[in-house]
Amino acid sequence: MLSIKRSLSIKQGRDNEVFVIIAAAGTSWRFGGGLPKQFYSIGGVSPLRRVIGLFLSLNFISGIVCVIPKGFEEKYKAIISDIKDSRLKGSIHGGSTRMESIRKGLKAIKSFSPKYILIHDAARCFCNSKIIENIYKKLESGAKAVLPTIRATDSVRFDGIGIDRNKVEFSQTPQGFEYDLIAGLHEKYKGKDFSDDVSLCDLEKIKVDTIPGDIANKKITFKSDIVEQRQTRTGFGYDAHKFSNDPTRKLFIMGKEIPNHKGLKGVSDADVGIHSLVDAILGALCAGSIGDHFPENDSKNKGADSKNFLIYCKELLSKRNAEIINIDTTIVCESPKISLYSNDMKEIIASCLEISGTIINIKGKTTEGMGFEGRKEGISAMSLITIRLPV
Repeated sequence: MLSIKRSLSIKQGRDNEVFVIIAAAGTSWRFGGGLPKQFYSIGGVSPLRRVIGLFLSLNFISGIVCVIPKGFEEKYKAIISDIKDSRLKGSIHGGSTRMESIRKGLKAIKSFSPKYILIHDAARCFCNSKIIENIYKKLESGAKAVLPTIRATDSVRFDGIGIDRNKVEFSQTPQGFEYDLIAGLHEKYKGKDFSDDVSLCDLEKIKVDTIPGDIANKKITFKSDIVEQRQTRTGFGYDAHKFSNDPTRKLFIMGKEIPNHKGLKGVSDADVGIHSLVDAILGALCAGSIGDHFPENDSKNKGADSKNFLIYCKELLSKRNAEIINIDTTIVCESPKISLYSNDMKEIIASCLEISGTIINIKGKTTEGMGFEGRKEGISAMSLITIRLPV
């Protein structure tokens, strides 16, 4: 068992005011047995590590204690090995029930004399900071217990009878309390088991304030719950190229060769449309820019077919298990007339990215003679992409 450290290091807030107990002592039999879900890797990061990182990102958190199952001490040490923040106080072993585990966590931090306590299930690893901040604000304003909830969206039946779903709320964590209050209730109801901590307040008819939860703050119970956790991202890309004075240069836009037209100047084939789309994809993946992946000073990019840049991006998307939802590209030029070639362009882009052309939009715009495009000095392009990928 790891020891609880006394030292504190916080950027803001009062010492020992807000402590966190992360409940991570379950064996996860509904998850399929074996490795408990709190240690299971989701995109290379375990739920427990995600939750710890979330709370440590908030300046008003004074300390964190993790309650883990016996036999997983080394696993715990491995997932926190990169954390140097002394607010992470260590871990203790849980009990045979959730309530017993939380009671042990409350006793472990008693010597710090915290004012407030937040109790959070490690299995809710997609919680957001706004929920935590709102709970803290409620406690600061005088609430004794605070619970995040979400409304039922499906029809609800209880004991074979339909009930008004507008009267049904689903409880989430973290749940916030005055420390002395919840510690006393856990001692009073020692030996009994409840599904969450606000239930103890309900028994004592202590008011529980509620705040809006978040549907994304879902508790992982089964392996299938992991698959459902995805996020949507957008990326924006822009590129511009001058027209070349080289009469042998060909014009390529979105992979389509435009006949009988002056080409664009560039190291590669100067496909301004694809370049903007590549930058948009890299932006959505937070993976830098086209220049990072295809430097101009790299000889292998001289005269390169920009469709290969796009195929490269398709591989990056595949590695992240990302799904393209929509592509919207605007080509700005006086000529050529983009609408004459947009269908061919869609087919080329769809083939490179292995997606349906129905989610690709390509359009042309003029500037009515304004700017470098209007003076027919070059062409610019802007692309916006929306993707969905695992959290």
